[in-house]
Amino acid sequence: MQNINNGLVLDTHVLLWSLLQPEELSEQIKHKINLAQENSQLFLSSISLWEIAILNFKKRINIYKPIKDFLNSITNINGLSIKDISPEIAAESISLMDDFHGAPADRIICSNSKNVLELPYLLEIKKFLTGLS
Repeated sequence: MQNINNGLVLDTHVLLWSLLQPEELSEQIKHKINLAQENSQLFLSSISLWEIAILNFKKRINIYKPIKDFLNSITNINGLSIKDISPEIAAESISLMDDFHGAPADRIICSNSKNVLELPYLLEIKKFLTGLS
C-alpha cells in the first residue's frame, strides 16, 4: 500500500466535469485536482474508462470525437495515473454493497481509493462533495 500526501482519486463524474464542464466544479475542488496533478498524485480507477464509454453509448455525455480517442486522451493526461482493478479491490468492493447500493463502479473506485492507495476519494453526490480532508 502507498500513502501519498496530496494524492487524490477522482470519481468518474468529477473527471468528466473537469474535462467537459469545469464550471461545475468549485474553485476548491479545482485547486485540489491541480495540486494532485502537478505532483503526479492524481489517480483514476480503470473502471471509470468503462463507465465513460457506457455514458457515451447511452448519450448521457456529449463527446465530439470517437470514444476510443477520448478514452486514450484521458490515459495520456500528465500527472494522472490509471489504476487497474486487482483481485484485492474486487473482493473489497463487496464490503461496500450497503454504501453504494446501485453503483458498482463507485464501489470499485472507493475500494481502490481507501484500501489500496489510502487516498481521499473525490465523489460527487447531488452537488455535495465527500472524501475531502
